[in-house]
Amino acid sequence: MTTTTIALAARSRTPNGRRPRRRADDPIHLLSVPIRQLRLEVLLWALRQGQPVEAEALTCILLAKDSQLDDPFTVWTAESVRRLLWVDIVALCDELDRRPPDLVAPTLWTLLDFLAGTHRLAHGSDPLALLREPLIDSGGIGRRRRVAPSRRRHPAAR
Repeated sequence: MTTTTIALAARSRTPNGRRPRRRADDPIHLLSVPIRQLRLEVLLWALRQGQPVEAEALTCILLAKDSQLDDPFTVWTAESVRRLLWVDIVALCDELDRRPPDLVAPTLWTLLDFLAGTHRLAHGSDPLALLREPLIDSGGIGRRRRVAPSRRRHPAAR
């Protein structure tokens, strides 16, 4: 166990012994500080709950949601989830010259679970069951939250 930890730590450093800097084009730098904090909370919560989450997908979801000027960040509707999944995330990734990340739909499901479980869905948000509908009917997730192997990548990246 110690050998594995040492080997992993050794690979995460540059030849001069320093940790590598984050890439300048990493989209996490585009998030505001409160949304970065939320991102970290979601990642830690998902880890504790054993729920699927991909950090890059979560960053893209949060960036895209934050760019929805007509919806407050804390108000989530089935329509905004569908728009995120099919329009906003794809547009964001095009703008950043990136492919849409894998596991967007399962990560979005986890984010919605987190928001509902921590009572962070503002008044005007749809109930959790309605928020999940776009993920089920067009995001490739079954009602039991299973993702078909052929649907793991974002629909636009296929």
